[in-house]
Amino acid sequence: MKRTLRICLLTLFGLILLALSGFLALTWYYSRTFVINTWINGVYCTGMTVEEVNSELVRTAEIPELIIIDSQGQRWPVDLAQADFRVDYTDSLQEYLRRSGQTVEQYLIPRNSWDSEKLRELVTDMAWVQSAGEQSAVVEIRAGEAGEEPYVLFDGKSHRLDPDKLCDYVQQCLENGIYEIQAGEGDCYTDMEDTAQDARQRERFVQLQSFFHSNLIYDMGAEQIELGPEIMASFLRKGSDGCPVWDQEELVVSTSHIREWVEQLARQYDTVDTTRDFQTTEGRVVQVKYNTYGTRLDVEKEVDFLTEELAYEREEPLIHRPAYLQEGFCRGLDDIGDTYIEVDMGQQHMYYYQDGECLISVDVVTGNARRSWNTPEGINYVYNKQRNRILRGEGYATPVKYWMPVVGNVGIHDADWRRDFGGEIYLTNGSHGCVNTPPDTMAQLYELVELGTPVVMFY
Repeated sequence: MKRTLRICLLTLFGLILLALSGFLALTWYYSRTFVINTWINGVYCTGMTVEEVNSELVRTAEIPELIIIDSQGQRWPVDLAQADFRVDYTDSLQEYLRRSGQTVEQYLIPRNSWDSEKLRELVTDMAWVQSAGEQSAVVEIRAGEAGEEPYVLFDGKSHRLDPDKLCDYVQQCLENGIYEIQAGEGDCYTDMEDTAQDARQRERFVQLQSFFHSNLIYDMGAEQIELGPEIMASFLRKGSDGCPVWDQEELVVSTSHIREWVEQLARQYDTVDTTRDFQTTEGRVVQVKYNTYGTRLDVEKEVDFLTEELAYEREEPLIHRPAYLQEGFCRGLDDIGDTYIEVDMGQQHMYYYQDGECLISVDVVTGNARRSWNTPEGINYVYNKQRNRILRGEGYATPVKYWMPVVGNVGIHDADWRRDFGGEIYLTNGSHGCVNTPPDTMAQLYELVELGTPVVMFY
């Protein structure tokens, strides 16, 4: 009986010892491997060691893209693989293993490493970093690029990139897991102290900007021309480098350059002795020469005005009406405008437009073609208005109630001796060159028309 009991106790003790050994063996095993149903960063890790899991995670990890953004907002990529960039999950895996027992999926952050010297070389060898290092450490006025103002201030002293600070900041960002780096946020730029020459250039640039924005406007009638920076820059005397010249601390303007601009303005707006296209009421486009009418700028007075005026600075805009040697009834590129008399001698018809509205449309009789007394073509103007005038010529003296001369002795007047107007009367029974008009219509026209009104006459 005692023997049997002893055997049972020994057997029980053996089983307990075996179970304890198995438990210890499992505890030791799972202290080095991950428990059942463990997922880390998408990898099934049950039964795997830290080294095995780390190897698998490193194999599947992608090297992040490093982007450095300069102060202009341009993005510059850096290939971290060239800096021996490596990821390692060992520390995170060991920490997770120590608190293991969870069976939910986990996401772990790796500990990254790289070759600091290689990374520094990659950063300092970037084109924009090299360019910044080669930038002249001066402050000077330079000619602007297309689309810019005529002159810009090149500032090589302010906001200069410090490559060492940039490299340190990149290392710092990588240590914090930041892969898109704004260089302007890392104290990577510095300012250098100005020399006396630098300070003088800054003062001159302020003076130049004040000159360019002098608020001077040419009132050309229908158009206004603001003398902006480009025009103002054309007035300056320039050195061999194309930059403005100073006399002591004063900008030097060039009278010859001012004259060139005024002459160009005159070529654009002068119409005296030129020919233009004219859209007739009937829809034709005819070419008509400016005869007595037209516009001509006074170039000499405008050169004098600008030469004197450019010496002043002003707060409020100055709107300048230019001087003319001859001024049209209407000012602008179209100096006929929308108030004028149109005499279509081919159709023997006259129109009067006021502010674009046709107020009079009437048949007339012009110069006798058979006798070669043709009414002259051209753009003229009403240069006088008289009542109850006697028109005299070789072999005639004709009283009229309304007389409006437009070129020499040729004008527009009433003709109460005529019963019919228009048609082909002018071919054999026309006037001595004047525009004969029905009396009632002439009375109306006389009251409406102002002195200086353009008269466009054509066949």
